[in-house]
Amino acid sequence: MTLTPAPSTADTTGRPKADTHSRTWWTALTVTLVVAAVAGGWFMFTSDPHQVFQDSLTAVSTHDHDTVLKGIATLEDHPEFDSHVALLRGAYQLRRGRPAAAMRSFEMVQPTGELRKPALELTGECLFLLEQLPLAAAQFQELLKDNPNSANAHRWLGQIFYNLGAFDTAMAHLNKLIEFEPRDYLAHALIGHMAFDFEDFQLAVENYRKALELSPPDAIPAEVHQEVLRNLGRSLIGQNNLTEALKILDTAEPDHALVLALKADCHRGLGNTEKARALLEQSLGRDPHERVAVLLQVDMAIDQRQTEAVIAPLTNLLSKDPHDTACRYQLAQAWQRLGQPEKYKQEMARHDKSQKLKQELTEKNLEANRAPDNAEVRDRLAELCDALGKSDLATMWRRAAAACRRLPQIDRQPVP
Repeated sequence: MTLTPAPSTADTTGRPKADTHSRTWWTALTVTLVVAAVAGGWFMFTSDPHQVFQDSLTAVSTHDHDTVLKGIATLEDHPEFDSHVALLRGAYQLRRGRPAAAMRSFEMVQPTGELRKPALELTGECLFLLEQLPLAAAQFQELLKDNPNSANAHRWLGQIFYNLGAFDTAMAHLNKLIEFEPRDYLAHALIGHMAFDFEDFQLAVENYRKALELSPPDAIPAEVHQEVLRNLGRSLIGQNNLTEALKILDTAEPDHALVLALKADCHRGLGNTEKARALLEQSLGRDPHERVAVLLQVDMAIDQRQTEAVIAPLTNLLSKDPHDTACRYQLAQAWQRLGQPEKYKQEMARHDKSQKLKQELTEKNLEANRAPDNAEVRDRLAELCDALGKSDLATMWRRAAAACRRLPQIDRQPVP
């Protein structure tokens, strides 16, 4: 399935659009959950060096550093196991949070025989942490050539291409992962997250619901689970399914300002005006700058023909984000209703300038999606994000551009 941004409706309705969130949580969770997925099992060293190596690999997965070091010491007495020792040394450094040191050891490994699979996996993880994303992708693509059914490879490639902004490729790998591990909470949640960002609310709802049917792993922070609940609620609102949205939001963190604002929006849409006002008041009490709450406050003031009352809250939001086109449009309309044509024209000119930047941002996102190895388009995305005041996203796109330049091409063949 191709993710294509829906035409923006935020300018005319004030409905909050999907936000683009930090990838930090999802990146960290991929590392944590991949390690957890291969951990477990009992082991005991024997005199067989091959068994010592396998037991040591298991110890790597369980973060049993002492056992890994004992395995290294044992294998150092076997000169023919030099590559095995280098791999274990690299794995030890990797699990101790030293990917640069780990990479120096991995470069000494001859990835053949029983070394090939762990060498590709651990080197790929190491390169990922070093933000060498195309090189990391190449490791896991080699792993897929050996074993097209490797859930671990698809898991990593889903995260790598997500970080590169190649969302269709990321989606394909995550869907393959779900074929092999249908109860993978994070895969469903990440697909929902991508669909939500692109306002494909149907796909977002389907995958967020599937994630919520599963018990989140212990490694999933509560805030990530809460984000899934909030985004599912927002996706249902985007489908105008307000009753179902309320059911989901009732299970979310009750005192969260955004949750209260979304519930207020639902009640307003269902005609429960007084309930909506009470919830809106609670939301603004929690956070007077919560965008969804302020926009709802504006909508409800307009319902009461209190046009002058919307100027201050909209101006306040725009002071924090001058390129918020929904707020800018609402402010322009307010000035027009108040008989201020010059101020209306001034605000619409600012709106149109921001909208032009956002339109190019959408187009470049699509171009980046089609070309996972195109550094220039990612440079332009960084410039656009800077112009729009999105410094975190600008940094992310610059890192992605730098990663693309470290390798001429990424294998973009269809996912098997």
